Amino acid sequence: MDNRVIAGRYEIIDTLFSNEIQDVYSAKKAGTEDSKHYIVNEFKDTDTIYSMKDNFSKEKCRYIRNIVETFYEDFCFYVVCNICSGPTMETYLSNNNLRLTEKMYLTESLLTQLIEIEILSPFIVYSLCDTDNLAVTGNRKVCFNCSFRLTTDIMSVTGSDISKRVGEIICAIFSNTASPDYNSIKNNMPPALLPIAQNCLEGKYETIEKLYSDFKSLLLYSVFMGGGSVDTQIRKNFQKAKVKRRLTPLRRLAALIIILLLAGGVWTVVKDLELPSLNRTAVQNTIPTAHFTADKGQVFEGDTVIFTSDSYDNDADDSITSYLWVISREDIPLFSSKDQNISYVFAVTGEYGVHLVVTDSQGGASEPYKTYISVLPRSIAPDDEEDIENDK
Repeated sequence: MDNRVIAGRYEIIDTLFSNEIQDVYSAKKAGTEDSKHYIVNEFKDTDTIYSMKDNFSKEKCRYIRNIVETFYEDFCFYVVCNICSGPTMETYLSNNNLRLTEKMYLTESLLTQLIEIEILSPFIVYSLCDTDNLAVTGNRKVCFNCSFRLTTDIMSVTGSDISKRVGEIICAIFSNTASPDYNSIKNNMPPALLPIAQNCLEGKYETIEKLYSDFKSLLLYSVFMGGGSVDTQIRKNFQKAKVKRRLTPLRRLAALIIILLLAGGVWTVVKDLELPSLNRTAVQNTIPTAHFTADKGQVFEGDTVIFTSDSYDNDADDSITSYLWVISREDIPLFSSKDQNISYVFAVTGEYGVHLVVTDSQGGASEPYKTYISVLPRSIAPDDEEDIENDK
């Protein structure tokens, strides 16, 4: 078996896994001196082949970054992948005493990639979450070695099973060991993150997106993920705006008194002032509430979506005076506007965040209101397909 060449281009070096469903090999390019190795997944079972061909169609292959190619040959389906350049997760955790920031980045990397992969069948996501498949590159990035190692039990897993496996990985990262026990989890996990990890381990998350949403809502995330957080950037912008705002009438009066005091003319001014007015309690400002609606519920690539602000301020004598919109993809800002209402063309498929913050006439800034939009690929309608066939 060692000298077998698959499809005339991959020479098998070693068999990593084998059962009635598939074989997994390490291989190199045949007929070359290139020392680079690959993982070759060979699927033999008919039902599994149909499922894998659907999951690894040209449209879906891009969701797993390590895939080199897929092909069908001699009644088998093959998925060929690169091998991650970094150490395995187990080795990395054993050899490094990670800081909290590094643990946060590793968790962020894990979850954001799993959200992309979540479009694939649960058994693929589950198999990728095997600790034998995980490596770490650049100290902050999780990399998936695509050695699937499927069994009949894995083929029937659910979102709840994936939740448990992801919870085990998160606990391993924060406990700094590949095999954490309950005490190490409890002692090393930040208190705010512990309930999320427990929900994972109990299989309560049906989707990674919901898990990631809870993770991002933590104050820990805003503190340790730095300027990459859109919410943090928005708050910083409004803090700068607050510092630059004009003095209120009461503050201008206080400033005038100080100036006149320094000039020696304070007694003339104080004599004519209505001093009781200086002792009045300032009216407390209530921050406004940001909110908006979109004119489309389902968005496809190329769609224009109109966002309309229906933000409000509860103070009777106050009103909203400024708006800040930010649209981001993968937490990278793509668009911003200070208009009350906006429209945006979602040209590329993916996950987008739409954020709005408003301020009132007193300079009070709202909490960001945000929603997430999944932009789907625009498939060809049946009528269009018939026209294409007729043109041929």
